[in-house]
Amino acid sequence: MAALPLSARTRVVRSAVRSLLAVGVSVAVSVTTVSPTARAAGNSGDQQRRVDQIISELDRLGERIDAMGEAYSLAMNDQEDLAVEISETEARISAKETELAGMQGELQQLALRSLIGGGRSTSLSTILSSTASLGDIVRKRYLTAAALNTGAGNTDALQGVIEDLTRERSSLERKRRKAEQVAQYASSQLNAAEALAAEYQARQAAAEAELGALLRTERQRREQVALDAAKSEADKFKTQKISNVVAPSSKAGIAVNAALSQLGVRYVFGARQPGVAMDCSGLTSWAWGVAGVSIPRTSRTQYAGLTRVPVAASEPGDLIFSGYPIHHVGIYIGNGQMVHAPRTGDVVRVVALTWSKVVGVGRPR
Repeated sequence: MAALPLSARTRVVRSAVRSLLAVGVSVAVSVTTVSPTARAAGNSGDQQRRVDQIISELDRLGERIDAMGEAYSLAMNDQEDLAVEISETEARISAKETELAGMQGELQQLALRSLIGGGRSTSLSTILSSTASLGDIVRKRYLTAAALNTGAGNTDALQGVIEDLTRERSSLERKRRKAEQVAQYASSQLNAAEALAAEYQARQAAAEAELGALLRTERQRREQVALDAAKSEADKFKTQKISNVVAPSSKAGIAVNAALSQLGVRYVFGARQPGVAMDCSGLTSWAWGVAGVSIPRTSRTQYAGLTRVPVAASEPGDLIFSGYPIHHVGIYIGNGQMVHAPRTGDVVRVVALTWSKVVGVGRPR
């Protein structure tokens, strides 16, 4: 990606300033000599403002990537659920078809015996040959007549199976159409997220090339400030008395250690492959799975499905949610820090919490 663009006005002004300096233009009224120290201070201030601008723009871009990544993960989760539903529906259809074929066979035999024994003649061979055309009242009357001729009672059971089969087939068709739509949506979200992630990485690379040392120094400074603030806030939480809060799970330590075992593993949208790739909710669901606790797959469904606790009651193992709507999650490890999978181009790592950005805390059990 290209470096973060300056506004047209800024480029014109800077170009004009460079031109003026190059030709040594003097001001008729007075000439002000700027000392090297003042110039250095001015340059330093400009660079600091540029660094602040770059970090802010990258952070905003990162938020957009997180939101798109969550949309993709939700779509993938829907795909998985639909695949299970489709498989279960197909199994029910197969069972109903087998049941119907057996009932048809019995009626065919009854009809044959009825005809041979001089019973009422019907065209049952045509009626009974297709499972797709047995649903109307006329055919039911023929079947009932044949059954009565042979003492088999009525055909309500057969009609019920036919109606069940029709409903299941309609349901299957709807689910397949929905699965196609979800797959298309997931693909579009993934493409958009990856394109935005590529832009993020290119901008970051350009920023590193422009102001690498200053950028790294500023990030380190901010991280330290954030860590000090997060620890201070966490210490304040310890002094608060909060009642009626569900106790932490005895398996929380296992989940925390599992998540920490993935430090350095790269982020990939929708991934949950220990030692290879993770996304944010992939890490949290996998880590708690290692502890023997099954939780939903995406950050939004985790937020909706877990027991909520006050932020001030956060304990190691709790899930920390952020974003509006929810699109990011990490695992609290205590002392104001969490382990999480940030975004494309980054790896699983431990960071200080910005408590003011925490939307909610969920406690797996």
